[in-house]
Amino acid sequence: MFPINGEKLEQLIPQKKPFVLISSLSSVTDKTCTTTFSFDADHVLCEDGKLSMAGLLENMAQTSGCKLGYEDYLNGKPPRIGFIGEIRDFVYTRLPIIGEELTTEITIENQVFGTVTVVSGRIMNAGNEIASCRMKVFFEPEPE
Repeated sequence: MFPINGEKLEQLIPQKKPFVLISSLSSVTDKTCTTTFSFDADHVLCEDGKLSMAGLLENMAQTSGCKLGYEDYLNGKPPRIGFIGEIRDFVYTRLPIIGEELTTEITIENQVFGTVTVVSGRIMNAGNEIASCRMKVFFEPEPE
């Protein structure tokens, strides 16, 4: 079943082009989700040939949303809208450049009432971590 990409991937997240920051869903477990992302110079969050800091953060948030969207999809429900509520301990060593493939992994640390998810996320390129943070992502309640 994995990887999931293209139109099928876009069914798992509420974001639409040009604001999609994941290219493929690689794996999902109870507590983790891994995605990949490649971008070109035309991407809305690409500046001077590099993905912006906002792009790094949104990539981790969309990976969180993709996990929930995948679970909702398996239950026949549409993806839920979410937003970043808090960012802590954000660190990056560099901004990725056009053509690099990023691998992003989130780990769920806590979930509250099914609408607030606390995750730790990290973005890797060629086996090297280039960014990490902890974030709270708020999601719409589960549809009935």
